[in-house]
Amino acid sequence: MIALYLTGSIFIALMLTFDIFILTHPQLSLKKYPIFFFLFSVFFYIQVYFTFYPMLFITLIVTSFLLVKSVKKLYFIFYIPLGYIINCILGNLIGFTFNILWDLSVKELNANQLYIFIYFICTIIASCPVLYLVRLLFQKYLIDTFEKMSKKLLTLIALTLLLCAFMLFTMASFFDNIDITHREYFLMVSSLILYFLFTISMIFIVLHTTRKSYEAQKKIEYLESLNEYTKNLEMSYDNLRSFKHDYINIMASLAAYIDEERYEELETFFYEHILPMQKNLIQKNEALHNLLHIKILELKSILYTKLLLAINQDIEVNVDISDEIDSIHIDPVDLIKMVGIYLDNAIEACLETEHPILNFHLNKINRDTVFIISNTFIDKGLFVTQMHKKGMNTKETEHSIGLHNVSEILYRYDNVYHKTSIKKDLFIQQVQISQIR
Repeated sequence: MIALYLTGSIFIALMLTFDIFILTHPQLSLKKYPIFFFLFSVFFYIQVYFTFYPMLFITLIVTSFLLVKSVKKLYFIFYIPLGYIINCILGNLIGFTFNILWDLSVKELNANQLYIFIYFICTIIASCPVLYLVRLLFQKYLIDTFEKMSKKLLTLIALTLLLCAFMLFTMASFFDNIDITHREYFLMVSSLILYFLFTISMIFIVLHTTRKSYEAQKKIEYLESLNEYTKNLEMSYDNLRSFKHDYINIMASLAAYIDEERYEELETFFYEHILPMQKNLIQKNEALHNLLHIKILELKSILYTKLLLAINQDIEVNVDISDEIDSIHIDPVDLIKMVGIYLDNAIEACLETEHPILNFHLNKINRDTVFIISNTFIDKGLFVTQMHKKGMNTKETEHSIGLHNVSEILYRYDNVYHKTSIKKDLFIQQVQISQIR
C-alpha cells in the first residue's frame, strides 16, 4: 500500500511540475523545478498516507507563494491551483473513459500501479496542450490586466481557485473506494465540469470588469493630460501676446533713456530687467524646440508642463533630445506617472540648492529608449537604496511622491532597466526601456 501511495504522490508531483513548466517557462529558473517536485511529492504523500484532505490547501498555498517569490510576479499565485484544477477535470474525464471502455472503477484504478501509471501519463499528455492554450490566452489577453490589478483582487482570485480546487478534489474523492455505475460516474464528472465552469465564469466577469475600469481610468488620465497640454499652449499664447505688448513698452523705455542720454541708468535697466527676460525666453524656446522630437502626446505634455514649471521657478533647465521618439514600450499612463514623479522630485530637490540645475536627456540607443534626469541637490546622508523605500523621501510634500511608487511601476516590466546614482553634486535617475521581444 505504501508503494501505491508513493507512486501516486510522485506522479501527481510530476504532473504539477509539468504544469508549472508549461505556464511559466522561461521565467522560472530550471534549478527551481526539483524543489517544486520534491515539495509536491512530500505534501501529497502525507495527504494520502494520513488521509488528511486539508493538506491540499497547504500544498497549493505553500508552492504558490514559493512560485511568486521565485518569479517575482504576484499574479503567478494562482497558476498552480489553476493547473491542479485542469488536471483534476481532465483526469476525471480520462477515468470516465476508462470506466466506459473497460468498466474500470476508481477503486480498481487506484489499486494497480500499472493502471496508475497509464492514468497519469494520459492525464499529462491531455493537459499539456490545454495548459499551453491557457498560457497563450494569458499572454495575449490577460497579462496586462493581471499586472494592473490590486493585490487584494489577485488574492481573491487565488482564494477562489483554491476553493474550487479543494471542492473538485473533495467531490471526486467520494468515489475513490466504491464501485459506481456509468451513469453515476457521468453525473460526478459533469458536476465537476459545471462547478469549474461556474467558477471560471465568475473570475472572467471580474477580469472583464477590471479591464473596463482600467481602460476608463486610462482614458480619463489621457484626457486630463491632453487638457493640461492645451492649457499650457494657451498660457504660451498669452505669454506671447504679453511679450509683444511688453516689447513696445521696453522699446519706448530704452528710447527715453537714450534720448535723455542717461546711459548709466540705461545700463542698469538693461542688465537688471532686459537680460534676465532674454535668458528666460531662450530657455523656454530651447525646451519647446527640443520637445518637437517627441511624437508621443502624453509624454510631450508632461515634459512641457514640468519643464516650464521649472523654468518659471528660475531653475536652469537643459534639455537634450536628439532623436525622434515615436514609441516607447511601456504603458503611456505608467510612463507619464514615472516621468512626472522623477521631475517633481528633481524640481523640489534642486530648489533647495543655491544654483538649481535640472538636466533632461532623452535618446535612442539601438532599439532602446533611454532617458536621464539629473539635478543638483543637498546631500542629507541617505543611501541610494534607502531612497527607494516608502516614506524615505528627503522632503515630504505634495510633489515628493517618492521613488518607492516608481519602483512599484517598474516592478511590472521585464524590459525596463533602472539605475539611481550620485555623481559630484548631481542626483541622477537613468531608465532604459528595451523593445519587447
